[in-house]
Amino acid sequence: MSTPEVAPSAITASKRELAKGTGIAAAIATVVLTFFVLPSEYGIDPTGVGGVLGLTALHAPAPEETPAPTPVGATGTIAGRQQATYRSDTKQVTLPPGKGLEVKTTLDKGAALIFSWKTEGGEVVNHDFHGEPLGAKDDEYESFIKERGVSESRGMLIAPFPGTHGWFWGNKTDKPIVVTLTASGFYTDIVEK
Repeated sequence: MSTPEVAPSAITASKRELAKGTGIAAAIATVVLTFFVLPSEYGIDPTGVGGVLGLTALHAPAPEETPAPTPVGATGTIAGRQQATYRSDTKQVTLPPGKGLEVKTTLDKGAALIFSWKTEGGEVVNHDFHGEPLGAKDDEYESFIKERGVSESRGMLIAPFPGTHGWFWGNKTDKPIVVTLTASGFYTDIVEK
């Protein structure tokens, strides 16, 4: 005896159900794209969730990857003949208790200055690496690096204008603090003020 053949049942859905399902799928895809794919694949994190979850770190190239070389002339390379003689100095200064002190160099526009400094005993000071154009008024200066409560710092500068450029350290303690500064570059002098 043979069994009658049963036709497979077809899944049917109304247009409304299809539209609803498509909308839900699109919403889920948007959430996944915004919160997970953009931060991890492209480093774009519009919501900040990717940073909290550590996904933006996935976008950084792996240490073993070597970036492709940049064609010559495609970067903002700064090169130029320097007028001042290259020099390197190490200077030790003592900040009086509750007072500040400055050390300044004189640079032409475009001259390079590289520096590092630290306090002798790891004491913290306030630091302002700044410059004044030639002929500037007393309150006319530009801060390049401004820090509070630090025991050391390092940096470099391509002078944006001719003038004096240097460091101010503020000692907020009731004891003297010794700072050792190492500077090198194309400046004409280095003086304590």
